[in-house]
Order: sequence, then structure tokens, then C-alpha cells
Amino acid sequence: MRRKTRKFILRLFFSLVFLCGIAFFVKFVLFPDENAKIQKTINMAISELENKDINNFIRHFTLDYRDGFDNTYGTLYIFLRNNINMCRYIDIDISQMEIERNKSDATVKFFAKAVIRTTDGELYKEAGRFILKMRKEDFKWKIYRLDEMEYEFD
Repeated sequence: MRRKTRKFILRLFFSLVFLCGIAFFVKFVLFPDENAKIQKTINMAISELENKDINNFIRHFTLDYRDGFDNTYGTLYIFLRNNINMCRYIDIDISQMEIERNKSDATVKFFAKAVIRTTDGELYKEAGRFILKMRKEDFKWKIYRLDEMEYEFD
């Protein structure tokens, strides 16, 4: 009798652990948090730019992309394709990321620092605050607008 009770308790325990594992898998693998998807998209885009992978980088943008520097999807792609080989090293760091999101649109505010070393040895350093607008297309978050924030002094 004790042996049957012990087996029942062990089966119940392992069933509970199995169900918790399935719930964890469904929650975090099949249906991850939308903010996490947005952060992942941004991190992938940065990584692809640092690796000079322009074709995968540009896939994170919508075809109607515009930015505060007068670039469109096409002009951004052509500019990067024509100039990326002049960069020996690209390092981009993002911090202070704030995400405001509704169902299919998101606004991401962040601080970015970039360091670029060209093939002729010149070093460029830039930093600033940016506003990135994203929307969900075909279950993926894509960038449709990028603007630099104005400086504010108190």
C-alpha cells in the first residue's frame, strides 16, 4: 500500500513538472513578449550592421521607411551598400531603451553610441537620442521611421 502511494505521488510530481515545462515552452518560446520581440529585432539589426550584412539588415525595415535624414528604404540600402566596405570596424551600443507599444505599433526611445573606424584609419564617434517607430507586419516588427531627438536643456 505504501509503495503504491509513493508511486502515485512520484507520478503526480513528474506530471506537474512536465505540465509546468510545457506551459513555460508555450509562454516563452511560442508566444514571447512583444517588447522582447521588439528588442530582439533591434539587437539583430545592430548585429547585422556591425557584421556588414546589409541584405539581412535592410529586412528589418518597411518598404515605406523614412527617416529624419531624408533617407527612404531605397536610399538607405544604396548608401549602405556603396559605403559599408569603407568601414573596417563598426560598434553600436544602445542604452536607456523605452518601449511604448499598442497592438501593432511601437515607439522606441533610446540613447545610441557608435564608433566607426574606416579602412584608411580614421575614427568617427557619434552619440545621440533617437526615436524609432515600428509596426508589426506579417508577425514581425519592422522599422518604418527613425528620427534623432532634439536636445533638451533644463
